[in-house]
Amino acid sequence: MKIGMNIFLIFCMAVSASVLPVQGHAETKTQSYEEFGREAMKKAKETFPDAQIVDYLHVGKKRKGETSIETFKLTLKENNKPFEVFVFIEYNEKTKKVIKVTLEKVS
Repeated sequence: MKIGMNIFLIFCMAVSASVLPVQGHAETKTQSYEEFGREAMKKAKETFPDAQIVDYLHVGKKRKGETSIETFKLTLKENNKPFEVFVFIEYNEKTKKVIKVTLEKVS
């Protein structure tokens, strides 16, 4: 009886381990916004080539139908004067293709 129970438990653990996803949801979410974060910093450097990026914040993600918008807040410094830029990246949720990138200087 004891051997049968042990075999059953080992079988259950093996089956559950084989059907569980390898990559967790939180890790996928992090990878998604990190990819768009690199795009946000690239666009900021293109728009403000003489500025240095001194801080980076992922503000959040909003869904809008079939698209999503990732929002980033970057602090840049140019001529020892800091200023902030919001970067909005709209993309197709299924394909991850960027539709539009908008920058908004706020200070």
